Amino acid sequence: MVGYYRLKELGFRLSAGAHVLRGGDVEPLDAATALLKAAEQEAERIRQEARDAYAAEKIRGFEEGLEQARMQAVGRIVEESRVLDDALRDIDRDLTNLVIHAVRKLVDGFSDQDKAEAMVRAALKQMRREKRIQLSVAPSQIEHFRRSIGDIKASFPEIDLVDVVEDPSLDPPRIIVESPVGRVDGHFAQRLDELEAILRRSAVVIAEEDAAEGMPR
Repeated sequence: MVGYYRLKELGFRLSAGAHVLRGGDVEPLDAATALLKAAEQEAERIRQEARDAYAAEKIRGFEEGLEQARMQAVGRIVEESRVLDDALRDIDRDLTNLVIHAVRKLVDGFSDQDKAEAMVRAALKQMRREKRIQLSVAPSQIEHFRRSIGDIKASFPEIDLVDVVEDPSLDPPRIIVESPVGRVDGHFAQRLDELEAILRRSAVVIAEEDAAEGMPR
């Protein structure tokens, strides 16, 4: 038997003052009070379960949101990496074009005579072990090289003789240097084209290597 009854909550009313209740009258109060307490405990249990379920759902939603945020972040990183790779490829291409343009502009600043002499010196350097060499030049440059070959040859004392001949098939600044064991075709424009091709191939190879390194393993 409890010492305190919540009569109002149980629907009972007593007049003011002290009252003495018989045992039979108290039993329903005990039962009702126990029922009320059990109902409150059940209600509290339900509320706690609801709170737990809410907290679990909140955590699950947070984790799902976090996973979604991670996936979105990865997607942004991949996309930004692709954009960066494209930008770097554009920079490599532009840089290659800039180098090629600069080289051609630099070369265009020299006369055909200067270009031809540069090719002759490069060819003689390759053939410096030879004793006798024939230098073929365009008709418009024959006189110049007959006058200047002595000064050019002075840089290659290993060579005994350079015979300068005219070749009508050549256009300046192209020259041809020949010896009994070899031949060098000093085609200036062709050498520039070869240099451009090498630079462009190198840029492509670098771009492919960078792309391969960026692929997931």
